[in-house]
Amino acid sequence: MARSVNYLNNAETVIYFTADFLTDDTDEHLASFHWLDFQDNLIYEIQLKLKSYIESNKRDNRETNIILENNLCCIGISEYCGLYSLSVAPNYNDYESLGKHHAQQITKTLEKCLEKCGVKLLNRIGAFSNGSGVFEYKS
Repeated sequence: MARSVNYLNNAETVIYFTADFLTDDTDEHLASFHWLDFQDNLIYEIQLKLKSYIESNKRDNRETNIILENNLCCIGISEYCGLYSLSVAPNYNDYESLGKHHAQQITKTLEKCLEKCGVKLLNRIGAFSNGSGVFEYKS
């Protein structure tokens, strides 16, 4: 069975993207530096727009790193073979339904933050029977 990029459990919003500058380098240490630098820049851009989010360094029970959270939602980022996802999932508390609405509300803001960091956004248009996703560039 094929794999695809992961995202947060119960995510209300998943944004897929690619970034050539993150995968161009053959030096593993330099590529790791690019990835960490990209994450820091993305966190900074998101916090400029969404001031209630604080930095976090958690992992969900799969392969997604939770980079930001507030009382309503958490924002996670994941990578697999040059395909990336930024996902937003509501926290399970008394405000879960408000968290679901908030996750959907901030999608455009997150897309703008990603574009400002130099990535290319993707639309997931389907999947093959083996689980491999099919994507196209957003226009």
